[in-house]
Amino acid sequence: MDRLNELYRIYHDQINFCFVYILEAHAEDEWPISSARWSPHGQPIRYNQTRTIDQRLHVAKEFVRDFHLEMPVVIDKPDENLFERFYAPWPVRIHLFDTNRQLIYQAEPSETMLELNEIRFHLQSILSMK
Repeated sequence: MDRLNELYRIYHDQINFCFVYILEAHAEDEWPISSARWSPHGQPIRYNQTRTIDQRLHVAKEFVRDFHLEMPVVIDKPDENLFERFYAPWPVRIHLFDTNRQLIYQAEPSETMLELNEIRFHLQSILSMK
């Protein structure tokens, strides 16, 4: 998250950022894994699938706190999961939209990793078009 926060700090005054918290990828009650690979505490992250707005808000707030996310965060409504259905953001994706809300770029992870230099290139391209 440090590098994502860095991009946010560099570009947030020129480009709108928003982190969309979607459904749990490895919910304990659906598809649990015991990996602590990305956990800031070194322990597996264990949540059941969020089914209400309050549950998702609670988990999203803990995510922001634990991972020190600096950008604004919204949640995908658990009863619809529209962002997840339309944009397939799982396991991890960054989407760039133009001012008309048209998708202009979707980062594709490689082994659950994103190359943030590629994102930086696209952000700079957007700024050069202004």
